Amino acid sequence: MRAGLPVRVTLLLLTLSAPLAGFPAPVRAAELFLVDEREIYIALDKLNAMGALPGFLANTRPYNLKAVRAALDNNPVATGGAGFESSLAQWVALYTKDTVMARGTVAGGWSDNGTDRQNNDGVPTPDGFSGGLTALGRWEPLSWFSGHAKGVAIFGQENEQGCQPRPGRNPGEVNGVICSGDGQGFQAGDTAVEFGHRYLSLQAGLLSTWYGPGRRGSLILTNNAQPYPGIRLHNPVPIPMPWIFSFLGNLQYDFFLAQLDQDRPVPNSRLSGMRLAVRPSAFLEIGISRAMHWGGDGQNNGLDAFWDALVSDTGDFAEEGGVLQNNLAGYDVELTLPFKVQPLQLYFEAIGEDQQQGEIIPVPVPEKWGYLGGVFLPAILGSAAFDLRFEFATNSTGNYGTWWYTHPSYPHDYKGRYLGHPMGTDAQDLFVEGHWFFLPSTYLELNWTSTTRYYGSGTIYYTPGAAEERINRIGASFIGWFTKAVRIQALLEAIQIKNEGGAPGKNASDFGLEVALSWQYSGM
Repeated sequence: MRAGLPVRVTLLLLTLSAPLAGFPAPVRAAELFLVDEREIYIALDKLNAMGALPGFLANTRPYNLKAVRAALDNNPVATGGAGFESSLAQWVALYTKDTVMARGTVAGGWSDNGTDRQNNDGVPTPDGFSGGLTALGRWEPLSWFSGHAKGVAIFGQENEQGCQPRPGRNPGEVNGVICSGDGQGFQAGDTAVEFGHRYLSLQAGLLSTWYGPGRRGSLILTNNAQPYPGIRLHNPVPIPMPWIFSFLGNLQYDFFLAQLDQDRPVPNSRLSGMRLAVRPSAFLEIGISRAMHWGGDGQNNGLDAFWDALVSDTGDFAEEGGVLQNNLAGYDVELTLPFKVQPLQLYFEAIGEDQQQGEIIPVPVPEKWGYLGGVFLPAILGSAAFDLRFEFATNSTGNYGTWWYTHPSYPHDYKGRYLGHPMGTDAQDLFVEGHWFFLPSTYLELNWTSTTRYYGSGTIYYTPGAAEERINRIGASFIGWFTKAVRIQALLEAIQIKNEGGAPGKNASDFGLEVALSWQYSGM
């Protein structure tokens, strides 16, 4: 059997993990914004890879503020020391201590062809000149209640990408229409209320999810698409496992249930996600993840249908000619080696689409596998002001062609964008990124991404006449806090595309820039 724990065992652990650890005093539980507080995520990645956050679970995101506070409270790296990593930890601790935050941002930009930014909460990029207003905030009025909200207003010309055919699994097949937005209007971002304890909390609203150690993308769930309406049950703070389970170290679980959009093969279908992660030592983090599509208009949306989808029981539906579910599942491992001369972090993710019966144990296991691996150097030759990451991902394996993310009834997308890795189906992706920190709160980022899409080449799913599409992206960005209230961000990106959309000889390019000025209020 190629998968991790059986599905039934995973669900049982998710259900029982909180009672095993008990319920201490309630705590506040607002979340960090994946896009708009990117500098916090980068700082935490760096600190984690240097061994400064030994109990922190870094690969279930968005992070919860309470988890960050717990990781830095009484942490030696945040309470003293003269190195850059200590300054970085102290800045993050200072930033995350506030219980009230409100930020307004005004942005202006230009894009030659309106190529959308990836992993950007599904916010479209207009053609030509554009402007934008963003408002976001957090509020933690009570020890057991908190909330966060984000809204984006976009002003610009219509995006030329518009609506395009959704790719199918068979040669030349079209599976409906997929739209990326028209480049203008209002869009709600991560917005939710949450109440509960540190080890068991319920969240309801518009949700984003990122499962896995990849930072350019994850094969199963990222914030490439817009947040979706749903509810989430999770533990804001990692649970130190007691008794005979102590060998697992800290544990984190996450379960959500969401409803997707109308414009899909099965309108208003359901999306469920679940993840269980443990950190048995300061050097190791292990996670298992699952994403499941089921239900929708004209389908059974009851608990029995959810259970059948969970255990991949499609027999009754197959007899009736229906389709019950689409599953993605797998595991990831992250190894942290905080050597003094050169700290190093290695990570690997394996996710499978669809399922088959296991050869040893008769339970459903993933069948069509994709892989992601990376190396992160949080410091370069002893200097924590610099870091470098290499990451590779592929779902172009075996003879499966364009099966990834393209289920005929339950495609793994939402409002025009893949819910998983932004490289898309039957693709591979190489990513290199580095940072140069001038101050703990101010840095320059450079990255390069090379994506190849094969369109089923070499398989029975080859689209006749299609050529391999090759996309190169070079990006640079700057984020700086000039006071506690004033933040400036600037982004540049150049894109070259060969055989765009698989059309031989059709080449394209784009160049975009954006400058954003933010003012933020924060307090207790």
